[in-house]
Amino acid sequence: MASSSALRQQLRKQLATPSTTIAICIMGLAGGILAALMIAGFRFAIEQGAYLVGNDSDWQQPLPTTYRFLLPIVAAVFIYGLFKLSGSKQLRMGIPYVIHRMKQHYGILPWRSSVNQFFGGIIALVAGFSVGREGPSVHLGAAAATWLGFHFDAPKNAIRTLAACGIAAAIAASFNTPLAAMILVMEVVLREYKVHVFIPVMLSAVVGSLITEEIFGVASELAALSAQDIPTTQLPWVVLLGVVLGLVGVLFKKLMLDVMETVKDMSLFTRLLFAGLITAMLAVIIPTSLGTGLTAIEQVLNHQGQMSLLTTLLLAKLFASAIALGMGIPGGLIGAVFGIGAIIAAVFVGAVNGLGIQQDLSFDSFILLGMAGILAACIHAPMAALLAIVELSRSVEIIIPAMLVIVPAYLISSQLLKSKSVFIAQLELQGLPYQLAPVHVALQKTGVENVMETDFKLLLEPTQNELVDSLESAQAKTVIVMSVNEENQALYRLVSYDINAGDSPSLSYTPIKGIRVTSTLAEVHDEIGQQRRGAVFIYESDGDQPCGIVTWEVVRKALQRELA
Repeated sequence: MASSSALRQQLRKQLATPSTTIAICIMGLAGGILAALMIAGFRFAIEQGAYLVGNDSDWQQPLPTTYRFLLPIVAAVFIYGLFKLSGSKQLRMGIPYVIHRMKQHYGILPWRSSVNQFFGGIIALVAGFSVGREGPSVHLGAAAATWLGFHFDAPKNAIRTLAACGIAAAIAASFNTPLAAMILVMEVVLREYKVHVFIPVMLSAVVGSLITEEIFGVASELAALSAQDIPTTQLPWVVLLGVVLGLVGVLFKKLMLDVMETVKDMSLFTRLLFAGLITAMLAVIIPTSLGTGLTAIEQVLNHQGQMSLLTTLLLAKLFASAIALGMGIPGGLIGAVFGIGAIIAAVFVGAVNGLGIQQDLSFDSFILLGMAGILAACIHAPMAALLAIVELSRSVEIIIPAMLVIVPAYLISSQLLKSKSVFIAQLELQGLPYQLAPVHVALQKTGVENVMETDFKLLLEPTQNELVDSLESAQAKTVIVMSVNEENQALYRLVSYDINAGDSPSLSYTPIKGIRVTSTLAEVHDEIGQQRRGAVFIYESDGDQPCGIVTWEVVRKALQRELA
């Protein structure tokens, strides 16, 4: 038993270190496996659900009109029932919420929101709402990996890394895109690049991709698209497409955010029911409006060159996606905008080829470019957009054209029109903080167990002479006094010589608070940062005596290292 406890402490101390250790790599790998298996179950449930509702063609063949109308409405009611059953009062799920929790709570997600995301995401995707599966995947991957961290009582800084690992594994397991998964974590969720996080995230992305290949096969979901070399003479059209995608991306973001703003004071039931009703009416008028972005891409491939149909589909998907996402249907945005970008590119190619002024543009290649450009314009993650398209297409020939379409799309969105990343805009609209002071960002990386002083002396209600003797004999040791108040609560004070007392030996008593051994230096800073002095004691669990102490000097030195 003692050896097991010592092993756990040794593991926890390694995890508290802000560096790439064997412990965090192993934990990240385990978290990635757990996250990937959860996403595999999520995908399998969606596929089986589609068969149960009679959707064998993945929305390529319209269902009967009445059925098509009722399905989204019934699904909205079921989603509402799920939320009521779990006791949730707010719709907080997906990538924006995960970004908030990563910054404010080390990636730790409430179990209710995770349950809602799992089952709500399945219902929404089976019913044909115009959302993607990557939003639920990110949420569920983070939840699975952080659950593992809790099980091993890992420090909070390690739990934050585990959340990043779970997200990377989940995205890789969803789309078999490990490179894009890594960069999306760094570029969108963490919003920083750190080697000690990047290595375990890389391992998790690899294991997520391997697991999805074993279960679902190695074929890409965009295997039907074959990227071809784009002649240099056609590159100006690539840049022009990027401009168009930047403009439409901003239009889509504004439409979705306007919907969120309009319905934010409505009841949960009203919002979900309206989303179901509008989706149902669109499904009756335009059956191809149902389904994720990937189903929209299949529609584009099946109807290339049919300009009126593609234009109608574009308007339908813009509206259906903005309504579903803006009103809180539990799905993802990235999959939805992939479909919108593909339709825009198809319309663009049809228009340009119709001019007959040069060699026809490559349909498949421009579809991929449309997906890359719209993603960069919406989420402001150009590197993730580039790598996602390269991996999904299994083509390196697309790299240079993709860069040329991403740059104008991103600049039009972020610089010319001053539009924020859609995830950041959602957080601001919901009033969820996503930024931390640089001091907290720096101190969150180190667990207290990595730096705490364990060579201290604890005395229970000592006399003045005992204290003086302890201070003189302890030399560099810290002396802590424990007393018990009238309510039988333990109180701890740090004892030192009062340097302002003159010749007579006078002692100074500084009350100190305790924090758990899984805490980080950011929480120490919260306790003593305002006074710029003092200390906190560290305990294993509630009611335990101190097992270590962290002084202000330790915090100050850690800040100097991180901010140098």
